[in-house]
Amino acid sequence: MHRIYACVMQQTETDRLLAPESPEEAVIVLVMQAGRRLRTRHPEDQVDPSTFPLAKQLMCTDAMRVSDLAAHIGLDASTVSRQIKQLEDKGIVERTDDPADGRASLVRLSSQGRAVMQAAFQRRFKRIQAVLEPWSAADRAQLQRLLTRLAADLAAANDRDTADVQPETAAR
Repeated sequence: MHRIYACVMQQTETDRLLAPESPEEAVIVLVMQAGRRLRTRHPEDQVDPSTFPLAKQLMCTDAMRVSDLAAHIGLDASTVSRQIKQLEDKGIVERTDDPADGRASLVRLSSQGRAVMQAAFQRRFKRIQAVLEPWSAADRAQLQRLLTRLAADLAAANDRDTADVQPETAAR
């Protein structure tokens, strides 16, 4: 039986020195710690870091319906709508008419929004870059390879879990 890893959110110095008891525990601890640290608001951030997944997706596409954006990043449409409204109020996101459906609208990053989000992502990139700087090129390459593999495997496992749940939900 593994110890309850979620209980080490507020670590003591002794806890920091303990190695995770398994690779699974190491991944969970990493995700929790990295997620918390990367979501920490930087003094220069103009938007809440919880909106970063939306902005990242909008940086990779031109414009999308809010419902499509929510589905793509795996969040509830009402949550995404609230976050988009916050971004829209700050001039980060703008709405345009959907040429395929006059009743719908599309959201996209404004020019200002693109610059704001690029700067926010760059600050986090530099933080990670500084941490990895002392690592050897081989260690960095191995980390990249293994994290890419882990991300793909987790996505595939999530897709399988979602597929298993969907029919039950639809039958209700």
